[in-house]
Amino acid sequence: MEFLFRLIDPLRATSDRAPEQYRFVPEVRSWAIPIGIGLALLVLTVALGMAGAEEGHLFSQRFYFAYLIGWVFCVTISLGGLFFVMLQHLTTAEWSVVVRRIPEILMMNFPVLIIFGLPVVFGMHDLYHWTHADLYEVGGENYDPILAAKQSYLNPPFFIARLAVYFGLWTYLSFRLYKLSISQDVDPQPGEGRMAEERKVSAWGMLVFAFTTGFAGFDILMSVDPHWFSTMFGVYFFAGTFFVILASVTMMALMLQRAGYLNGVITVEHYHDLGKFMFGFTVFWAYIAFSQYMLIWYANLPEETVWFRVRMEGGWGYASLALIFGHFVIPFLVLAFRASKRSKGVMMFMTFWFLLVHFFDLYWLTMPVVNHNFTFELIDITGWLGLVLFFAGLIVLRARRHATVPYNDPKLAASLAFENA
Repeated sequence: MEFLFRLIDPLRATSDRAPEQYRFVPEVRSWAIPIGIGLALLVLTVALGMAGAEEGHLFSQRFYFAYLIGWVFCVTISLGGLFFVMLQHLTTAEWSVVVRRIPEILMMNFPVLIIFGLPVVFGMHDLYHWTHADLYEVGGENYDPILAAKQSYLNPPFFIARLAVYFGLWTYLSFRLYKLSISQDVDPQPGEGRMAEERKVSAWGMLVFAFTTGFAGFDILMSVDPHWFSTMFGVYFFAGTFFVILASVTMMALMLQRAGYLNGVITVEHYHDLGKFMFGFTVFWAYIAFSQYMLIWYANLPEETVWFRVRMEGGWGYASLALIFGHFVIPFLVLAFRASKRSKGVMMFMTFWFLLVHFFDLYWLTMPVVNHNFTFELIDITGWLGLVLFFAGLIVLRARRHATVPYNDPKLAASLAFENA
């Protein structure tokens, strides 16, 4: 078990030094049950993948796509956590200090995500059409001149190298910021120097984040359909990362308070601000999604419109309509009201809604490539839920090692007293 602790959090535990009101001491079942159920669901996913495999293949193509969706879902949460933390440091925000440790915890999953991303690398042949060597044999039956023109970028060695760079940079940034935050906890006089260092790291880190996240969206998701392209897809992918982190942070805060922690620390004023963020990025996602669709519709180029045509046939048209209502219309109507954002019950419901809709969004982006007729299969649910529950258990393990609030932050008093205008 000590190896697992070191894997998910290489920094020394400091929770024993934290004031009592900021310590998190969960029961064993709070992390053991999610990890156990998650592993069981992943085993079931593997069994379903092997049962549906074609002759000569270890796993079915559906297995790899279901696993990819679940893995990317977890990646977007950690990416969103990294962006949230850097944003708060750059803006020197005061309101968010009491909730900032939550996204700090969530952004620290990259080392484990690297390990759990290995099936994606091993399944590249099933996931990514551009990995097939016969597409590049000039004069061959399957020669594809479009993909041949992209071969210098879309090739397995360069793809793996880019993934290594992305995750290496994300891991370094998250570890660096987390270490600065944790070291502040045990320093009786943290001063302004450490805060300046956090802003400095966040300043260049935000530029790195913008480029790597955009290209990661292109590489991991958009290239499953390599003939299609969209210059807005990277922004669309980013919108999903922040959309899901807002739900994750709010959900964790509410669950901690239901378990008896952080009462009087995180108040309805903080939930109100989180709700405003959720409302804002509901609109931002809709703006990006519509802009992408409108520009492609207006240009009416066959190589671009075919991507949307597939998502309007074989039952996917109903799924597309459901995505519009689920991702934009319903959250917009619910969160437009001040009372909704100040109601813990409504906010808890909306966090679950956001997580489900984000999964459906990733499913809508990815699955039509292999499933032209819209259907859900058991493997789609077990692959996603298994990974999510497993990582939820790891998050609880990490949360117990350090204080739930950066209690030595000079802006903590202002955050505790924060009130919406």
